[in-house]
Amino acid sequence: MKNSWVKKVTVLLAGILLTSVLFFAVISISYKAMYENSVLSVNNTYSSQWTASIDNRLNTMYEHLYDLLVTLYNTTSIGSGSAAMDYTETIKIQEAINSKVMTSADITAVFLIDKESSNYLFSNNASLSQGQSFNLKMFLQQYGVQKTSSLNNRIWEIINVLNKGYYYKSINLGKYAVGIVSDCSLYGIQPNYNEDLARATCFIKNSDELIWCQGDIKLRELVYQGRKDDYFNRGYAISVTDQQMANASTVYIIQPQPFKMSLNLLLWFLVLDSAICVLLVFILVDDLNRRITAPVNKLIEANRQLAEGNLDYRMDPSEAGSSEFEGLYNSFNNMSEKLENLTIESYDLKLKREQNRLKMLRAQMHPHTFLNAISTVSNMTYTSTPEKIREYISAFARFTRYMLNKANDWTTVAEEIHHIQTYVTMQKIRFPDSIEITFDCPVEVQQVRIPYLILFSLVENSFKHAMTLVNTMYITIKGEKYEEEGFTGIRLIEEDNGNGFSDEAIAKLEDPEHNELFTKEHLGLTNVRYSLNIIYKRDDLLRLSNKPEGGAHIELLIPEEEKIDETVSM
Repeated sequence: MKNSWVKKVTVLLAGILLTSVLFFAVISISYKAMYENSVLSVNNTYSSQWTASIDNRLNTMYEHLYDLLVTLYNTTSIGSGSAAMDYTETIKIQEAINSKVMTSADITAVFLIDKESSNYLFSNNASLSQGQSFNLKMFLQQYGVQKTSSLNNRIWEIINVLNKGYYYKSINLGKYAVGIVSDCSLYGIQPNYNEDLARATCFIKNSDELIWCQGDIKLRELVYQGRKDDYFNRGYAISVTDQQMANASTVYIIQPQPFKMSLNLLLWFLVLDSAICVLLVFILVDDLNRRITAPVNKLIEANRQLAEGNLDYRMDPSEAGSSEFEGLYNSFNNMSEKLENLTIESYDLKLKREQNRLKMLRAQMHPHTFLNAISTVSNMTYTSTPEKIREYISAFARFTRYMLNKANDWTTVAEEIHHIQTYVTMQKIRFPDSIEITFDCPVEVQQVRIPYLILFSLVENSFKHAMTLVNTMYITIKGEKYEEEGFTGIRLIEEDNGNGFSDEAIAKLEDPEHNELFTKEHLGLTNVRYSLNIIYKRDDLLRLSNKPEGGAHIELLIPEEEKIDETVSM
């Protein structure tokens, strides 16, 4: 069997698309990874330089603190249990503290606390406001005694005093605690020499929280707690570097320029991809010519031969370029073989439709219908009131109008029921207390289209075979949605309390070979069955049986409106 040309073309087109996408994806991912690594490398360099600068300045301040400790050791009594500072000693120490504050711009404040008395000396530079100075002084009066270290410990701490960060260092010196505090805001990156630094956001943090920020404070959400490396988060490059001189880390954040592939790289990619695509297109064009163009030309020639009346013309399926055209070639050959038979069958079907139309009209409109109506009116002039006569004539007029003036061959269940009610009204006036009819049809069933007079023919059959002047005739008409294997639509049921059908009658109706014999006995039902077969192409839509208690039971199945031959005249 031939391969499908659709499959082959799809594979080639998919190859072209996949090649382009794959090339672009591989190059983009590789180049983007290189770009991000380059950004993080530069970012790490800036972060490391900034951190090293802070460490150098902290080490310098430690040297100042060490120098202050030496001075105090040489000029004061520092041993435990020694006398408290007198006025002269206090003045000397305060001058030494003040001198250290002025020595370096990084020193925000210097303090000395006598742990054995309430003596507390404090000095700060002019960068602190009066309120900030008071808050820091109160904080250090307690914290400066609790958090001290030995002389050989150079590591600084970070403290947070009312949302303001400071580098903090306090050393034990006998009965004194001496320390230096430096404002974290003094250690920001100077952005005046590099454009990237001007766009950077910097943080100084301890292990638990961000203490100080330079830049956009909202970017604090991008910093992962506990992570100390270089990474990207939401398009921002982040570098975290531990400080050597403090229990703290620096965080350097910058948003790099958007990722762009270089023009040369794109050009090489386009050239290579275009070459592959051109090659695949040539293969595709050649394959389409063999699999589509040539077979189509052969089909055009075959149709020309058929149009000229050459019904013997056949196509060779082995010359088809694909499975689809092989199927078309076989279909064309089958069509040629059956065309003559179909023409004859179509003509025969047309004749049968016309014959069916005549049969239905003859079955529906017998002359005795009008003669019986006239005779009934004549008899009623002796036995009935004028009102009854007028009622009968009015019903007869409606009945005749429906029978003769229907514009098309289709109606609805509701219209058919209304016509049946008109017919029953006429019969009740003619035969009082002899007829009872009930209807049970939901609204959705009443709206369904059915062939004209198809349901009325069932009722008329009951009047013909079940009507007596001795007993009351009961007729029931039901409608329902119905579904079984091979059928979906509605089911119309008509029942009476007559003698029902004989086994012979049912057998004749179900056997198409006995239609003519059955027509003589039940003309209406024969025409109903024949019409359903022509309209719906099925011979199982009319079902006859008898009720257990006696009487006829007729089921009329109306399929959903699919494949209906609406050219059939009823």
